[in-house]
Amino acid sequence: MKSIQYGEWKIAVDIEKTKEYYSNYSLNPSQANRNFCEYCKTLTSEEKHFFQNFGITPECCEIEHIGASKKKEFPCGGYYLVCGKYEEYPLENLITVEELAANDFEDDRDDPRIQIGIFEFDFQCEDYVIKDIPEDMPEGFICVRFWCENMRWLLDEKPEVTMYEQPRFWEINKIIKEKKEVKRAQKLDFDERKKEFTDTFEKLGIAYAELSKKEIKEYKKNWINAFSPDGKDKQEIRRLCLSSRKYTPFLWHVFSYEFLNSEADPKARYNSANKSDCVIISNVDEMGFTVTNAEKLTAEILDGFIDVTVFAKDFSWTYCKTHEAFCGPYYKDN
Repeated sequence: MKSIQYGEWKIAVDIEKTKEYYSNYSLNPSQANRNFCEYCKTLTSEEKHFFQNFGITPECCEIEHIGASKKKEFPCGGYYLVCGKYEEYPLENLITVEELAANDFEDDRDDPRIQIGIFEFDFQCEDYVIKDIPEDMPEGFICVRFWCENMRWLLDEKPEVTMYEQPRFWEINKIIKEKKEVKRAQKLDFDERKKEFTDTFEKLGIAYAELSKKEIKEYKKNWINAFSPDGKDKQEIRRLCLSSRKYTPFLWHVFSYEFLNSEADPKARYNSANKSDCVIISNVDEMGFTVTNAEKLTAEILDGFIDVTVFAKDFSWTYCKTHEAFCGPYYKDN
């Protein structure tokens, strides 16, 4: 196995088995595939090096496309299968609908794709929530998807499929209006849930301060570090609590997946805990607060919220009220 590093991705590759896989590959004679094969005859040295690193035969893929434009552009993509495994990979950077709406539907996260020539490669991780892996992928293989926005139409023959025309100006206005309505509805829902928290704090006379998204993310990471038991697979805990493979990630997965055992009578333990300075994070939205003198914020009151995690600011204890009838509540002294 050969280790290859691209950005935060470290991959162990069995080049010979990958080459063997492609030696038995039947090329698709479709027009789109033939156009892609024409480009593969003129790969740059950088592009060739990438494919050679993995043992991939670049022509061997099923091309997905949206048709050719009038400017003879042919944006297209596909995927390759590689015999190997991920040794290291970045945590999945998910975004909620509320976050996207709050940012005027502009996704300003760092682009996870690897740019090689005109190829944008996207490694598909089995542990990610968002992934696009073929169901018939052989065991021991990984999937590498790609997109070529700047691919040209290279065949002498005319393309069989052309792109749809651009929407008329009234259609654009309609789309913009619909997006604004969706954004407005989502913001109202978010504001309503936020008001449930602030109204409760004010009613109980609890001082509070709202956390930024960056602060919430940092608190979650520190919570994982504080409550991950020694001798347990911390990488697996991070995947389940921050970037789950099959389910929406929740901090309390550290309990439900039995990495950490809850104290007996969790509600009573929480009610008697020192809540002079603590943090409360909603697991439904990217919403959180620091609160002081919160002795009146009992477990019975927290039952009115959908799903929350509360913990001392010094991580000396934590309490999780879940939305699942058969999971929790959980309490743990640190």
